[in-house]
Amino acid sequence: MKTYDKMGYADFSIRESDRIYMIVTDRFYDGDPDNNGILGREYRPGNLSFYQGGDWKGMIQKLPYIKKMGFTAIWISAPQDNELFSRSGDEAGYHGYYTRDFNQVNPHFGTACDLAALVQASAELDIKVILDVQLNHTADYLQYPSRTYDPPEYHPAPPFNNPDWYHNSPNIVDFTNPEERQNYSLGGLDDLAQENPECFRALKEAYWNPATQEGWFSYGFAGSRIDAVLEIPAKYLEEFQNYTGKPAFGEALTGSVDENAALAETLWGMLDYPLYFQMNYVFCLGHSWEGIHQIFSQDHKYPCPNRLFTFLDNHDRARFLANAGDSFAKLRLALAFIYAARGIPIVYYGTEQNMAGDYQYSEENLNRVNRESMTGFSTETTIFLYLEHLNHIREVFTDLFSNGRQIEQYFCTDDHVYAFSRELPEQAEAVLCIFNNSPVRQERVLFIKGDAKAFTPDGILADLLNSNNRVRIQSSGRYPCISISIPAYGAMLLSSKCIENYIPPVYRQTIIRIHYDAGWGNRLTIRGNCAPLHWDLGQPCDNISNNLWQYVLERPMEDPFLFKILLNDSVWENGENHCVREGEIKDIYVSFYDLG
Repeated sequence: MKTYDKMGYADFSIRESDRIYMIVTDRFYDGDPDNNGILGREYRPGNLSFYQGGDWKGMIQKLPYIKKMGFTAIWISAPQDNELFSRSGDEAGYHGYYTRDFNQVNPHFGTACDLAALVQASAELDIKVILDVQLNHTADYLQYPSRTYDPPEYHPAPPFNNPDWYHNSPNIVDFTNPEERQNYSLGGLDDLAQENPECFRALKEAYWNPATQEGWFSYGFAGSRIDAVLEIPAKYLEEFQNYTGKPAFGEALTGSVDENAALAETLWGMLDYPLYFQMNYVFCLGHSWEGIHQIFSQDHKYPCPNRLFTFLDNHDRARFLANAGDSFAKLRLALAFIYAARGIPIVYYGTEQNMAGDYQYSEENLNRVNRESMTGFSTETTIFLYLEHLNHIREVFTDLFSNGRQIEQYFCTDDHVYAFSRELPEQAEAVLCIFNNSPVRQERVLFIKGDAKAFTPDGILADLLNSNNRVRIQSSGRYPCISISIPAYGAMLLSSKCIENYIPPVYRQTIIRIHYDAGWGNRLTIRGNCAPLHWDLGQPCDNISNNLWQYVLERPMEDPFLFKILLNDSVWENGENHCVREGEIKDIYVSFYDLG
């Protein structure tokens, strides 16, 4: 029997055990075409700077899809009414960050009743809904240095139409300067003065007004993600969270653990941007595990590392597959990593449908092309099924992955292999998590440190990601050890606790093997005639050995498709274009034009 709070909605709160699916509301599913706006004005299908039609009714229709994948929470776009366009007119407020009225819903997403229905329908499926909170700014109404609205009717809705509630400063240039960061404007948006008592009271009451029992939290949100927390004094973040009575996690675009950890003293949790940047280096760019090792070695700085929110991409970052050369194997490896590591995993909408945005990212197009409309809702894609299994593992081992300690088990500078264990010593429960960031299978002997009773000699460990992999623990002096063979770009989650058998599918791959000795420090790339290959953009090939490189595709392609190899993505190979069919293994031998 579900319990409901006094407002009639399921009383959920964010927990360490959650698995979150992040949705850009406008880009997910159009359940009500009547609220799309004016065609050719703010609603321009295919132009990702403007509204595309997604709404709360559409989200309700797709809740069973999200439930089947195994997520326990959804994080949706900020729901409040937005200014229709940016001041320049080249972007609509589809994302929720051009606030016009803090107290009204965005009509492009639906009505207040639609939002209430979304929270209610989610609760019926035991899915929490997370609110995206804006405390730092509104849309750009005050044009610095003017302190009056021009034209007079161009202003936010009352009571936020008081120029004295804003800092009205130039744009932030030096983000390392706290004074500038907290009192200047973020990208031209009007910076709210939280130190103004009337302003901050109005902000808080927009989210929860105990006198009227109204505000955004009256809908039954499980907690909130607070935007741009580096730009807000910490004491106001803490006051806001205490006032609403719901857990909040913050977004700080920083690679510094010290900065992130300081904010984690104030809020329930934080997005783990420091780990994100290092994961991007490792999984997408092939760097060593050194950066990730350094991030984990600072976990003691956080009050609770298990309340960090981990992610591979989001609405502000390039999609993982675009960064990783469209390697589905790297995506599976990285997903296994964030599901095994301490923290709460967040998966960006469309990851399960192999969405990659535009492979040619730039600073100018980043926040458009990575927010593309959902391409489909198949429950049979290999990544959907993989996420379904990862969510199942987190469900079966809820306490272990939510609250268990993380102990580094294997790290060597410049080694492709990395390992840690997640342990609940008092319950004699542990999982040994091993990762191979190499295109070649790796053999290792790992000594298991610590005192986990789950790792006893002669015990058998089964791989939760492939039931065919079973390992016997051997006795070897002070520590037990195992001998393992880790697949290329593979992960192993070894546990003495058995769950039902899981055998991964045989992935349909197109494999291009390039026979060429590129020499020390050089690299090969591939270009072609259909995405993810382009004639003006090279995708990286993997170096298998001195004279062998490889590029592997799992995405369906035009059949056949054309391609060519480049040295250092600048020198074209000799000869005509190559041709390959989907699912084929193609060996080619290349030479290059005059390198002198």
